[in-house]
Parts: sequence; C-alpha cells; structure tokens
Amino acid sequence: MNDFDRDNLEFFLHGDAQEFEEWMNQASSEELDYAIRLIRLARAELTEQEYAVLDEVPHVTDEIGRAHV
Repeated sequence: MNDFDRDNLEFFLHGDAQEFEEWMNQASSEELDYAIRLIRLARAELTEQEYAVLDEVPHVTDEIGRAHV
C-alpha cells in the first residue's frame, strides 16, 4: 500500500462522518470497490502483524509443557 492509499484509508476509517457520507453519495462503483479493497488490504496487514506478534510470544501451553520436563 502506498502513501496515497494510506491517506485514503485514513479518510475511510477516521474521516469526518459528514464528509464520508458525501463521498459515498457521489462515489462511483469503481471508487467504492477501491475503498473496500483498501479496507481488506489493511485488515490482511493487521492479521499478518498479529500472527508475527503471536509467534514471538511464548504460549501458555508451551510454558506448561516446559514446567513438566
């Protein structure tokens, strides 16, 4: 995702509700598809980050298993 896309995503997620509604009312189907693609891409990036964090954190079951060894 480039800076232009990130700026647009910021608007879609955190922009003024009135401005967003106005944008929605005039947006083409291609623009709506673009917005949905950005949101899905951001979601995938967050999921990837979550898995990376989980891989770094010792799991409770791992610690329990080590305690019995």
